[in-house]
Amino acid sequence: MKMLRLLAIATPTALAYQGGPPRCTLPAAGRWRSGPVVLQDLATLKSTLLSAIEAAPERGLAQYEDWKPRPLYMEDVELAVGALVPLDPSYGDWMIDDNFEGSWRLAYTSSPSFKSNGGLSGYAFYVEGVETPELKLHLLPNNKLRFEEPLDASSAAALRRFLSLEGPPSAVLVECSWVAGPSDSFKLTYDQVIVGSKAWKPVNAAEQGEVDFGLDKAIRVLGATRPVYLDADLLILQALTDAFFVLVRVPSTT
Repeated sequence: MKMLRLLAIATPTALAYQGGPPRCTLPAAGRWRSGPVVLQDLATLKSTLLSAIEAAPERGLAQYEDWKPRPLYMEDVELAVGALVPLDPSYGDWMIDDNFEGSWRLAYTSSPSFKSNGGLSGYAFYVEGVETPELKLHLLPNNKLRFEEPLDASSAAALRRFLSLEGPPSAVLVECSWVAGPSDSFKLTYDQVIVGSKAWKPVNAAEQGEVDFGLDKAIRVLGATRPVYLDADLLILQALTDAFFVLVRVPSTT
C-alpha cells in the first residue's frame, strides 16, 4: 500500500518536505466509516492535504514534468485526495448540501490546461504583464456563480492597455449558471466575462465547427466537473479528464 506523508500544520512546509518526516500507512477504505476513529483520521487526512498544498508552489502549477523524481508533495496531495473521496460527507448530494454555498478559493489543481493558461481566464498566458495567482468561486442564489481572478496594480494596468478600458480593472469576472448534470456532474454555462467597463459572452467555437482556442476556451476548464468531496471548509472537484481542483472556504466577511 502506498504511504502518505504526515506533516504538522505548525511545521514550515517547504522545509518539512526537504528532510521528510516518516510516512504512515493509510487504513483500508472500509474502516473509515466505523467507530470513533473516523473524525480523528478524517481530520488527519485533511491536515495532511492542506500541508502538502502549502508546500506546492503556485497552486501546483510549477513545471514539475521535468523534475525527476517528481516532488513528494504531488504524490501526497494525490493520495490525500484519493483517500478523502470515499469519505464525502455529502454522499454525492452536493447540490442540496448546506455547505454548497458561499465563497471558495482554489488552493491546488492538477489540471494541465489550467496550468498552461496560467489561470482560469488565460490572460496570464496571452497578455504580457498579467498575473492571476488567485481564483475565487462565489456561489450565488438561483443557480448562479461567479469566478473572480483579482488583479494587482501592474496586471490591471496591462489589461487596461490590452482591452482599451476606461480605467484599471480590479478583477477578471466570469459569470455562470449551473445545473446538476448526468452522474451528478456540476455543469456550467458561461454567461459573460467582465473586465472593468467591458463585458461579453464567451463563444464556444468548437460547437460552431470552428477552430477552438484562446481565452474563451481557457475558461471552460471548469465547465464540467463532479464534486467528489464537500464539507464546511473543503470542496474537491473532479474533471472529466481526471484532473482535480481543491478549493478551501473563504471566510464570510458579514
